[in-house]
Amino acid sequence: MSEVVGLNLALLETVREPLLLVSEKLEVIEANPGFYQDFNLIDLQSIQKNWNEDEGIFHELKSLIASKIPLEKSIKDLKLTFTLQDVTKLYSVNVSPYFNSEKQIQEILISFQRIRNNQIPPIKNTNEIKNIEEIFSQAPAIICILRGPDHIFDFANESYLNLVGHRNLIGKNIKEALPELEGQGFYEMLDEVYKSGKPFIGNELVVKIDDGEGVKPSYVDFIYQPIFNHLEDVTGIFVHAVDVTAKVKARKKLEVSENELRNLIDTIPALLWITGPEGENTYLNKKWYSYTGQSLEESSKFGWLNSVHDDDREKVRNEFKNAIKKREDYQSSFRLRNKAGEYRWVIDSGSPKYDSEGNFEGMVGIVLDAHEEKIKEQLIREKEHRIRSFIEQADVATALYTGKEMKVSMANDAMIRLWGKDASAIGKTLHEVLPELEGQPFHDLLQEVYETGKTYWGKEDAVDLMINDKLQTGYFNFTYKAMKDETGKIYGILNMATDVTEMVKSKQKLKESESRFRLMADLMPEKVATMDGRGNMIYFNQGWLDYTGTNSEDFKQIGWMEYIHPDDKQDFERNWDYSMKTGYDFEMEFRFKNKKGHHKWHLSRAEAILDEKGKIYMWICTATEIQKLKAEEKRKEDFLKMVSHELKTPVTSIKGYVQLLLQLLNNDKPLDSIPFQSSLERVDHQIVRLTRLIAEILDLSRIEKNKLELQKQTFSINELTKDTIQDIIHTNTQHNIVMRENFDCDVHADKDRIGQVLINLITNSIKYSPNSQDIEVGIKKKGENKVAVYVKDYGIGIAKEFQKSIFKRFYRIDSRHEETYSGFGIGLYLANEIIERHNGYMTVESELGKGSKFTFVLNCEGNRRG
Repeated sequence: MSEVVGLNLALLETVREPLLLVSEKLEVIEANPGFYQDFNLIDLQSIQKNWNEDEGIFHELKSLIASKIPLEKSIKDLKLTFTLQDVTKLYSVNVSPYFNSEKQIQEILISFQRIRNNQIPPIKNTNEIKNIEEIFSQAPAIICILRGPDHIFDFANESYLNLVGHRNLIGKNIKEALPELEGQGFYEMLDEVYKSGKPFIGNELVVKIDDGEGVKPSYVDFIYQPIFNHLEDVTGIFVHAVDVTAKVKARKKLEVSENELRNLIDTIPALLWITGPEGENTYLNKKWYSYTGQSLEESSKFGWLNSVHDDDREKVRNEFKNAIKKREDYQSSFRLRNKAGEYRWVIDSGSPKYDSEGNFEGMVGIVLDAHEEKIKEQLIREKEHRIRSFIEQADVATALYTGKEMKVSMANDAMIRLWGKDASAIGKTLHEVLPELEGQPFHDLLQEVYETGKTYWGKEDAVDLMINDKLQTGYFNFTYKAMKDETGKIYGILNMATDVTEMVKSKQKLKESESRFRLMADLMPEKVATMDGRGNMIYFNQGWLDYTGTNSEDFKQIGWMEYIHPDDKQDFERNWDYSMKTGYDFEMEFRFKNKKGHHKWHLSRAEAILDEKGKIYMWICTATEIQKLKAEEKRKEDFLKMVSHELKTPVTSIKGYVQLLLQLLNNDKPLDSIPFQSSLERVDHQIVRLTRLIAEILDLSRIEKNKLELQKQTFSINELTKDTIQDIIHTNTQHNIVMRENFDCDVHADKDRIGQVLINLITNSIKYSPNSQDIEVGIKKKGENKVAVYVKDYGIGIAKEFQKSIFKRFYRIDSRHEETYSGFGIGLYLANEIIERHNGYMTVESELGKGSKFTFVLNCEGNRRG
């Protein structure tokens, strides 16, 4: 870039009206802010695009200038319109060429003055330098024009006047106007430019000048540009300067700071370095030289690599050059030789460096001694190698997880098979390898061990694992053990696991079997218990607790032997000891006390379970209540005694009367004196009684064998009841039997059997009413199409607790009255069976001491009156 271009670029920035600077080849060089704003263009590239387009907005102007090159004169007040983004504007355009010393066009300045309402603003001054002077006057740069060999001030802008304290300069030569410049070399510079016709450029030169407040030093960048006439003679000098005092002071301050920074860097114990864009060394701090013993010359460019160990050098060179080429961060670990000739491990790292415009300037980095850490790292690797060997050779599934993220650093084949995975699991985190563990407690357990260092022992823990694309539950004994480095810091967790799925499932099956056994035992009416080989109770079912009214703890503490009847305990202990010694099955009947304190008969059995060596390891015991069976046996015994007694009585009576009559006949007694009639009547009565007893026994047998036949017919229940009452009255004249009829109907039934029921009920009323002669027999309607027949007496009555059992076989209420009230205890049982076989039912209403009312209900076939 020429001096003039630099000058004009500075001028462009100070002018408000749109200005465009182009080269002699009509290439855009620069535009001022006014141009960007007025033409709504954002950058130089957008201007160049519109300037170069064949049909662009500047096409007409560019073509006109091109046609007049080389320009000898300026183009003034050219009226042109420009259309951009649908907006058309009218401008007055002036084109001014600038020539170099060879009278060749160097730049072309184009100014644009907006014409509004199609009116051209009046021209104040026709002087060809009018516009330039106005520009110079407003420019922030320091500008003046000196004429002649004495350098007389012809023009000075406001910035220049500010610099010199607003002195009256115009018309004065420079020595007269600025005497303080004497001895600073500026007079000589101006003379040389005037004589040679060559411009002089000064950068950051110190000028000591009086600004009205005393002589102060300032730093300026300036250009002394010769001004030529048409004869190519120098007629003056154009001075353009920029005050860079603040910039220079800031830079010097920065240089001081940089020096201080370098001094500070040199005190840092680390080795610092800076390179150029090709990677060549441009700076190494003092620590490098004191550490390596290299000289400045030895370390220059890539000489620092000579201090790297021979085995590492090529690797480091390639890594470093690759980082420079890619302009990316660099890091390498290698052995570096110190000045004692020893090699120590270091870590070298660096980052790209860019200038303010984004240009790559090289790398900045640091070298840190990491020898101890590297040695520790090697020891750790050796330790890891030993651990890896241990893991790989371990018989059980083993894995090592490192870091808080639980990275699978090692896992032997057994562990990988256990997971249902392959070798790709190594290097991933446990979350990645076994995502199915989410929601299970194992990740939390691992973190707890990692944080606390406490070993976790898992016993038969359930684990859901995805094996063969199927979620399967396994059971494992395992440990999580924290692994620590030489400082005691936890760096990982060692996991060892044993698959115990089959064992757990076997236990579960056993538990399920035991659970089913316990459930079945609890549901059984029998009392079930198990004991060990020494007779200690292991288990007892709910039946024992319900029976004894105790809880589990109390019953186990008390023991079942305490509930055995005292009279039976001695026999029990003798039999139980014998079975314990011999292993023979135990079986015995004895009485157990219930929660009400009553002793009831039980049949107790115990069977020994032997192990594979034939030794007793468990007894299974049951106790079945047989109180009812015992009562039934008692009733049967009582029944047999009663049958024997009841049958013996009429037979004995018959035999007595027969023997009496035979004796009287053998004594030759007159026949009329022998009591034939009364004796035979009594014999007949006993025969009837005997026949009835035999009939009941036969009926009982038929009912039990389900062979009781019914000969059904339709008959009047009312008439049958009347006839039965009349038959009974003939033999029981002392009782008053009254019949009440509220309903008259026919029934379809076995007439004889229904009559048998009536006889049983009425005769029982007579039997159990020793102090009352009144008996009431009634017939009434019962619901829809049913008839009820009842027999009511006012005798001894039946207590409420016995009424539910009154229709049972062989049941007799109170044995104390057996002699008073004879019978088998099967009459009501037979009556109830007969009625039920007719699809009817019987009821009893009674109060002790006030009598009883027995009722049977049958289906009614038709009623004669309601």
